[in-house]
Amino acid sequence: MQCPYCGREMEEGLIQSPQELSWLPGKKRPLLGRAQFHDGAVVLSELSMLKGSAVLAFLCRDCEKVVIDCAGGLSDFNRK
Repeated sequence: MQCPYCGREMEEGLIQSPQELSWLPGKKRPLLGRAQFHDGAVVLSELSMLKGSAVLAFLCRDCEKVVIDCAGGLSDFNRK
């Protein structure tokens, strides 16, 4: 994948967590982390009690940016 910021090639890898991975709007850290409790939240990876959560992500070492394509849940390893 080409970096959308600098155009260089990005490295494919994983972001992992023992919790659900989600994007929440705003800058404040919520008291309840589950996305279902927050309007506008996007679940990046469903929680699996056995596997945790993981998403496919791309890293640009030059820009120090990470890109996750969350369209259709295709980056979520627990939906495959």
